[in-house]
Amino acid sequence: MKNDQPLIEFNPKLPKLSKNEKEVLQLLIEAGKLIVPIYLEQEKQLTKKISKEEIEKVAEKDPSIFSPFTVVEKVNGRVVTIPYHIKYAKFLRPIVDKLIRASELTENKAFSKFLKLQSKALLDGSYEEPSAAWLNMKPYILDIFIGPVEHFDSQLFFGKAAYQSWVGVVDIENSKEVNYYKNILLNTRRDAIIPGEKITNYSKVKAKVDNLILFSGLMARTQFVGVNMPKNLKVFEKYGSEVTLFNQVHDKRMKEQIVPSFNKVFSSEFRMGFEYEDLRKGSFRYIALHELAHNYLYYKNAFTNLSDLLPIIYEISATLLGMRIAGSLLLKDVITSKELESMIITFISRSLYLMEKSKVNKSIINYAIGGVIFINFMLESGALKQYRGLAIPNFMKIFVSIHDLSYSLEQILASGTRKDAEALIKKYGKLK
Repeated sequence: MKNDQPLIEFNPKLPKLSKNEKEVLQLLIEAGKLIVPIYLEQEKQLTKKISKEEIEKVAEKDPSIFSPFTVVEKVNGRVVTIPYHIKYAKFLRPIVDKLIRASELTENKAFSKFLKLQSKALLDGSYEEPSAAWLNMKPYILDIFIGPVEHFDSQLFFGKAAYQSWVGVVDIENSKEVNYYKNILLNTRRDAIIPGEKITNYSKVKAKVDNLILFSGLMARTQFVGVNMPKNLKVFEKYGSEVTLFNQVHDKRMKEQIVPSFNKVFSSEFRMGFEYEDLRKGSFRYIALHELAHNYLYYKNAFTNLSDLLPIIYEISATLLGMRIAGSLLLKDVITSKELESMIITFISRSLYLMEKSKVNKSIINYAIGGVIFINFMLESGALKQYRGLAIPNFMKIFVSIHDLSYSLEQILASGTRKDAEALIKKYGKLK
């Protein structure tokens, strides 16, 4: 269920920070919390209904109505579009004040430049400039994202950007591991199904793990364990992307979702083969590989062709491709067969959890449908069987079936239509 306030605070064990870093971090935390009232305003907007016909009529003269960074509302009976930085100006000014103070205080010049550009973007809508600065700067111990983001993941905000923030301190050791995976995977040659339709920029993909201090806005509602930013493909093509994973949210997911589901759907004999640490590492790795795999799946026309069904196809495609290219790690003895099996087991456990929770929480429906597609496909192929309410996996068949389903999904991303996506979802996307 949703939190009453879209704000979650954590209390992680942090590395030793300098006095200057601590002071800057406090300002970032204060700025991050101020995202809450903007996001609450956005949620109120969802209750205001405007017909498709009204939007299309306005779009003939004002195409900005389709911008992800505009609010569409009725004023005196007329449909109007208002840029975010104007609509939410009174909320943004206090955030900018905090960020400017942090930019003047920090001793890291590149971070200072980024904060100043981010402040400017919040007030005038120049969102590409801070993205470029962030993706081009060298790694820094302090981490923040703050502002509106084009997210495919939230059905509530499909087509419009939602305000969000996270603040954390980089976990250097775990970041090294994820970057090791990244270097192997993104240096592995992989042909696109339709090369001319694919956007690539592998050399500029970055990765890190954060010890998280807060989530606010959309991030607090969805509680993503990992993100791959930016979502804008033109920005990715120019500057690359960055994968960020969050330790504390992952620990929370393990406790509340993965372990209870694992204990519920697998037999006691089967569970004896997987200790908690196996599950923890398996879950973290499949999420890391999922986020990294996104960089292989940027097809130019997927958004236009698949429309509202893109999030379902895109997210499950990334998970399955991540497991497929984990074969590169297996061949290089980076992971073992047992560790790959742990990735699959935790994904099954997560999927079954989402199936149940999506009945009352529609914001996770895209992930839930993706999990249903996976499980139904595995049941059809005999890779997964059920007996007296328990799941019985055949890992050899699962590996083969993952390849088959992954290829079909990527074909839809590369050149499919909404009807193709709809047909696959109709066949496999309903809980049996």
